[in-house]
Amino acid sequence: MTGNKLVLGIDLEGMSEDLVNNGVNLKLDRITEVGAVLWDFNAKKPLQILSELIDEPDCLPITKEIEDLTGINNQMLKDWGLKGEQTKMFLRNIANFMKRADYIMAHNGTGYDYPMLKALFERYEIQWPETTWIDTMFDIEYPSNIQMRSMWYLEHAHGFINPFPHRAVTDVLAMLKIASQYDLNRMAAMAESPNVTIVANLKAPNWKNSMEVKMFNKTKNKVSKAKFRWSPEDKLWTKKVQKILLDESKINFDFDWYTED
Repeated sequence: MTGNKLVLGIDLEGMSEDLVNNGVNLKLDRITEVGAVLWDFNAKKPLQILSELIDEPDCLPITKEIEDLTGINNQMLKDWGLKGEQTKMFLRNIANFMKRADYIMAHNGTGYDYPMLKALFERYEIQWPETTWIDTMFDIEYPSNIQMRSMWYLEHAHGFINPFPHRAVTDVLAMLKIASQYDLNRMAAMAESPNVTIVANLKAPNWKNSMEVKMFNKTKNKVSKAKFRWSPEDKLWTKKVQKILLDESKINFDFDWYTED
C-alpha cells in the first residue's frame, strides 16, 4: 500500500419526472448512465474507470430536452443499456469500488447522485457501502471570486473545457480535476460536519414608512445575495451551512442573523 488517498468520483445521468420544480422523485426517476472513476488523489490520476448505460424497464421515456442535453436517447438505452442481471453485476463492481475508496465524491451528490444511486442499489438488492460522501458543490471552499457552482462554470474558472459535458464519466473526470486543486482533508472535514440552519433576521417594515421600506429592501438584497432562500411555509429567509464554519467564526454577514435550534 502506498498510503495514497483514493477517491471514487461518481456522476449519474438520468430521466426525471420534474427535477427542476419538484426535486428527486425516487418512485419515478431513473438513472440512465453511471460513470465512476477511482482516483489517486495524491498523484492526481485515474486508476480505474467504470461507465455504463442503464436500461431499467420502468424508466420514463427520454425527452427531446434530455437527449439534447446528454446525447443519450431511447434507442441507445435499448441497444447498449445494461438490463436485469447485467445491471446487478455492474452495481456489485461499483460497490467494490466504493469499499476501496477513502471517500466518494460527487457534484450535488447530496441532492441527486447519493439518493438516486442508493435507490438503484435497493431495487437490485445490493448492500450499500457506508463511506463518507464529499459534495464538491458545498464541501470545497472556492475562492471568493468563484460565485457560481455549475460544473461548466467551475471548469472555465479552473482553466479548462470539458469536451463532452453531461456524460457521466467525463463529468466525473472534470470534477476530479477541479477537486484535486484543493485540500482533501479540509473537504472531508466539511463533508463530515453537521449542517446548521441560519436565519436572516429580516422583519417586515411599516410599508407606509418610505425610509423603513428603503432600509428593508436594502437588507433584503444583501440576504438574497448571500444565497439565503425564502421559505413560504415558515415565512423565513434561511440558509444551511456546515457547523464547522460557525465554530471557526467564518460565517459573517452585514445583517442580523441567528441559528435555528
